Amino acid sequence: MLSSLIISEDQSQYRELEESLINDFHVEFLQKIPSNVVELSKIESSFEIIFYLKPISYSEVPSISRLLKSKVMVFQLFDEQNSPVKIEKLLSVAERLQLRASSMRGRIEYYKGVDMINILNAKHIECEGFEVVLNGDANTKVFLGDIVFRVGKNVVFGVRKDNLALFGGDIFSNVAISGSDNGKFIRNLIEVMLGSAEFL
Repeated sequence: MLSSLIISEDQSQYRELEESLINDFHVEFLQKIPSNVVELSKIESSFEIIFYLKPISYSEVPSISRLLKSKVMVFQLFDEQNSPVKIEKLLSVAERLQLRASSMRGRIEYYKGVDMINILNAKHIECEGFEVVLNGDANTKVFLGDIVFRVGKNVVFGVRKDNLALFGGDIFSNVAISGSDNGKFIRNLIEVMLGSAEFL
């Protein structure tokens, strides 16, 4: 059985994520990625997928860079500077959105068995060279000051490049997963990533 690691300051917030993964993956939690070489080597040998669901601390940056070379990694972004790769903008959209799989512009494999995806504290990700995996619908708008900056399917909440996925909002917590198909979407995404990822 493959193993996944959830990096979070409060693991109780992610019990629903654990439940959605546990039939297919062994799941463990840590509060931060260690910088100690021996501990980091244990993570490299023990886990195939890492969910990083908290702001990145400065001390973790070298370890994250190392893990990106060999692991499938999924990040929740909190601000523009707190990303494992460079992004242009991260713009607030809404406190809560419900997105229909039928409005998504990504690969059909990501949305198999999925109808509704909840996202909390949704932020539009402006970046180049990434595949879109989660986007808005006809009613979604991003404002830059008083100007409509992006609208509809051009509003992007999740992107993927090879073994790395970035989300501008929370699709992982108990509140986000409850009453949605988030768990199925997340499983679909990581299964595709495991099968097709080239490592950065």
